[in-house]
Amino acid sequence: MVLAPLVLALDGTSARQAAWLGWLAGSVGAAMATAPWITAATYRYFETGYAGASVFALAVGQLFHAWPTALFAVGARRLLRIPNAAVRALGVGAVWTACEYARSILFTGAPWDLLGHALYAQPRWIQAADFGGAHAVSFVVAVTGAAVGVALGERGASRRLALATGACVLAATAAHGTFRLATIDDGDPRVRVALVQGNVPNAWRESTAYADRALGAFAEATRSVLGERPALVVWSENALSFVLTPNERFRDAIAALLGPGGPPLLLGGPRYDQRHPGMVEFFNSAYLLDADGSVRGFYDKRRLVPFAEYAPVRAVAGLGWRFDVPGAYTPGTIPVVFENPEAFGVLICYEAIYPRLARDLAEAGARFLVNISNDAWFGTSAGLEQHFASGVFRAVETRRALARGTNTGITALVGPSGRIVARFPTGIRRAWVVDVPLRDGSTFYNSAGDLFAWGAIVASIGLLVSYRRVSLGR
Repeated sequence: MVLAPLVLALDGTSARQAAWLGWLAGSVGAAMATAPWITAATYRYFETGYAGASVFALAVGQLFHAWPTALFAVGARRLLRIPNAAVRALGVGAVWTACEYARSILFTGAPWDLLGHALYAQPRWIQAADFGGAHAVSFVVAVTGAAVGVALGERGASRRLALATGACVLAATAAHGTFRLATIDDGDPRVRVALVQGNVPNAWRESTAYADRALGAFAEATRSVLGERPALVVWSENALSFVLTPNERFRDAIAALLGPGGPPLLLGGPRYDQRHPGMVEFFNSAYLLDADGSVRGFYDKRRLVPFAEYAPVRAVAGLGWRFDVPGAYTPGTIPVVFENPEAFGVLICYEAIYPRLARDLAEAGARFLVNISNDAWFGTSAGLEQHFASGVFRAVETRRALARGTNTGITALVGPSGRIVARFPTGIRRAWVVDVPLRDGSTFYNSAGDLFAWGAIVASIGLLVSYRRVSLGR
């Protein structure tokens, strides 16, 4: 129902008034939903003042929330003049989906806090993601809100038609969700995975002086679950802040921890490669280590965080870069599937919000997904929940379980059905063993990608152009 007040307010407005209302709604929404955690993360990460962090957070809200909502409002305002109430509700839903997809791919792309993400904890209502991604769920939410908004501005048959349209979309979504939940099993075959939450302060990860303490924290939590004989141990993104490969002391410590015949260890850490003489490139990577501490393989993060890991622009006034040279990390290029103990793929931190990366891993043969992250930069803000919410959709879209191993939380397991099978407390040092379902096969969304979202764009343009011609003809 979230769009109902805006849709009702847009009816009868001019284009300028609609743009203003949309901008205001997007600005207020961003200020409430994302600005607090962006401010907190910017303050901690860049060690800047609260004033500069707040300005940066508000600017991000303008770029990824305010203008798309303003654009939606201008388009919706025109469609609200269509005589048929059902077409109005469906058309407004399509315009919202089109604008949401646009902000997901433009200006570095930010598919964060989408409308459909609000339903992440309601598995019945998010099953449409297996054919249309999170945008299909956003469409359902948008149409429902638009139908209520249209109905509030109508009487008689038009009101009933608007409400019936919203009810039919909801009924179809519920029926599909019920059917899919009955057919998607979160049971066997499974693999036992230990998710280790080190709860290590960021300060420990920024200096090699704390390397032993960080290693000790993760090792302490890991020892508590080795007796449950996990087939894989997962530590978080950048669990250790030093380069692993030449470090014999670290390798010996891992071998002593896991023991002969112990499980492999997946963990995040920096990696370097000298691809050209005199030039070293650094990567944010995930390593798979054998029980003796040797490196079996690695994956380089392909989608880097703007400003934090690469520089989309050369400089921002008042925002100090974390690296001596902006863009110090290099993006990876290959979707790596590890084969031990079973075929699985890794999404590092921010990558979990991008469905294409999960689809690549599923198509490459991954039987389950692992998301390693360090969300300590969010503190206790809503950013923790919003990041986790987006990851739930990767499980539904690919029908692959998502095991999430983090430094401070949210550490969890999401089944192929989209059910949150296990979710653990944040802000504590502990490890848990979960049985992760293994799945093969594909989904329509795996094959077709964002076809639904592009369909919403085509439908929106078609409706706007057609109605304009009808209006001119009058």
